Amino acid sequence: MSRRRSGQKPEDKQDPTPPEEQEQQQAPLEAEAGESEAAEIAPEDIEQLRDQRDDLRDRLQRVSADYDNYKKRIRRDIEQSREFANEELIKALLGVLDDMERALEAARADHDEEDPLLKGMQIVHDNALATLGRFGLEPIEAEGKPFDPDKHAAMMQQPSEDHPPQTVLRELQKGYLLKGRTIRPAAVVVSAPPEKDNDEQEPQQES
Repeated sequence: MSRRRSGQKPEDKQDPTPPEEQEQQQAPLEAEAGESEAAEIAPEDIEQLRDQRDDLRDRLQRVSADYDNYKKRIRRDIEQSREFANEELIKALLGVLDDMERALEAARADHDEEDPLLKGMQIVHDNALATLGRFGLEPIEAEGKPFDPDKHAAMMQQPSEDHPPQTVLRELQKGYLLKGRTIRPAAVVVSAPPEKDNDEQEPQQES
């Protein structure tokens, strides 16, 4: 018989169990460990986790709603920018319309309505107004209408017995709307209650 040399360690014994059986044996142990960990979670901890979940869900809903509102606002601003892209140009042309109307008034004072010059000026004015009207410009109706602070600018008041108070008596400068929005209010004279006669005596009180 041969003897082992001194200092030589015996070979480690290998587990004869196949790897598949080893995994099957470890699986129940891991499941039991997971169940024990779940059993260790206290009810108040579960409630706290639910509260955190609900809070995060509410925050997400608010962020989503804010984002939808932001997209709608941006879309509306872009549409308005496109719709009123010519506003500054049309505002600048209102002064030209005013000059044409003043020229027409002066021409009517010295010329007959059938005068070719006056008729030509009127045609040019009407064509200019019609062209701007295709872009959404329209005059504001003022005279005889109730005073509207969104469309009229009161320059002065005039006592009147024939009109209710706050009625537009006459127009000093024409106002205009662009696609329903006021770009220049009409400058107007507004009616006021008639003034009382200073000589009118107050009724005497019965003794």
